[in-house]
Amino acid sequence: MPITKAIVLCAGEGTRLRPLTSLSPKHLMPVAGKPLLDWILVDLAAAGIKQVGLVVGHYSEAIKEYVGEGSHWGLTATYLTQEQPQGLAHAVNTAREFVGQESFVVYLGDTVVEPDLTELLDRFEQQQANAAVWVKEVDDPRRYGVVEMQQDTVVQLVEKPADPPSNLAIVGIYAFTPHIFQAIDHIKPSARGEYEITDAIQWLLDNEGGVIAHRLEGFWEDAGYPEDLLLVNRFYLDRCELTVQGLVDESSKIEGMVGVGSDTRISASTVIGPSIIGDQCVIEHCSLGPYVCVQAGCHIAHTTLSNCIVQENCEIRDLTVGLVDSVVGRDVEIVGGGRRGEPLSMIVGDMSRIRNL
Repeated sequence: MPITKAIVLCAGEGTRLRPLTSLSPKHLMPVAGKPLLDWILVDLAAAGIKQVGLVVGHYSEAIKEYVGEGSHWGLTATYLTQEQPQGLAHAVNTAREFVGQESFVVYLGDTVVEPDLTELLDRFEQQQANAAVWVKEVDDPRRYGVVEMQQDTVVQLVEKPADPPSNLAIVGIYAFTPHIFQAIDHIKPSARGEYEITDAIQWLLDNEGGVIAHRLEGFWEDAGYPEDLLLVNRFYLDRCELTVQGLVDESSKIEGMVGVGSDTRISASTVIGPSIIGDQCVIEHCSLGPYVCVQAGCHIAHTTLSNCIVQENCEIRDLTVGLVDSVVGRDVEIVGGGRRGEPLSMIVGDMSRIRNL
């Protein structure tokens, strides 16, 4: 029976992204013109998911306001509250009633992968597994849950090991039967005080069997740090189909794939794709791109930007050194003071004011 239910874990506080997440959840951070969560919901809908349970906690109202009933993506959204963050298995357990007796997908709300989700689901269903995980070879597996395999057989799972048994990290997407809830009932908190999903899957492996791992060959990133957010922004910008709707004057130049929003005015500037300029922006005497995402309502003048995300209603002007590899929050003002030298790299929280750089 095809899987039609998914759980998206959106309760994390995003501490590694602060100050960007001081006033909003990390799952709504913009990448390539849309919140990260939007891209995930698109992927789930494309894989045949009909009902999505969003596990929320930190800034839950912002997520509820954005997703609503889920109809924009052809989904039905249900909200499941995790009062205290006690690990991934604890978060999954909040969806027990929502899932019922059906198999389901678990998708971490900051995970981006390149292959279609159906690759994992097809193998899960064909092998009649109790659990399926995506794994990918990484340089430092100590940061992740790790799978040890003998040929194509899973033999062990361990969370963030000091001495990893392999370099196969678990990607933050899973498929389960309801047997996972029996497994969660049998595990105890780990040394770091959390109910680990790896412990629950290990219990399944030891008692029920039917645990498989599917190797991921394409792109994977969990957008936990600002530099990861920029990588995800680049990934999606490379795959966007973009159009110019605003006004670009004759003294400006558009190079490559560039999106320009409605009621946006670009004058005496160069925009290099792939890049996106949102609605109701003013861009004057600038060089933007490649890999620049400017959200709606921004005014940018006499500035150079490259590989940057600038969120809504920002003003950046007279910054002659320019910005590179930067993420700027909402309602930020950055004003230069004639300084020259190498471009700046900055992470700027919402409503910040920086002058005379």
